[in-house]
Amino acid sequence: MEGSQATSKSRLTLWMIWLIALLPMLGAGIAYHFQLPVSSGQVNRGELMEPVKTLTQWGGSAERFTGHWTLVFRHDGDCDTACDQQLQSLRTIHDALGREADRVRVEHLQSATSLESGIWIVDPNGNLVLRYTQEQLGEPLLEDLKRLLKVSKVG
Repeated sequence: MEGSQATSKSRLTLWMIWLIALLPMLGAGIAYHFQLPVSSGQVNRGELMEPVKTLTQWGGSAERFTGHWTLVFRHDGDCDTACDQQLQSLRTIHDALGREADRVRVEHLQSATSLESGIWIVDPNGNLVLRYTQEQLGEPLLEDLKRLLKVSKVG
């Protein structure tokens, strides 16, 4: 009697292991078959530039925008009080980077470039990477910038 109990316990254990191994595959198959939505895995909060605009495409100068990460504030017209406040917010974000702050510069563009108004992140090669609206100035921009600096050893 004890032998049959041990055998049935072993079988139960075997079937539980198989079930645990097969459940994720079954779930993936169901999600695929019924085309259930899956998150894109996107973690950035700014608008990712696809395709990336190179330095020559957006009209930047190599001396100002290569060799380091750059936060570009593009503003049309004269810089008024609101513009000054946004520039100050960008400088605060720059300071909040701590020891990584020396890898980033803040630039204000008023000249005629092909850039729309907004806040842009430019990589060390001069490519536009991310764009932010005025409402995204602050924590979303800081989080994305920290993530970029963490994964990039360039600049």
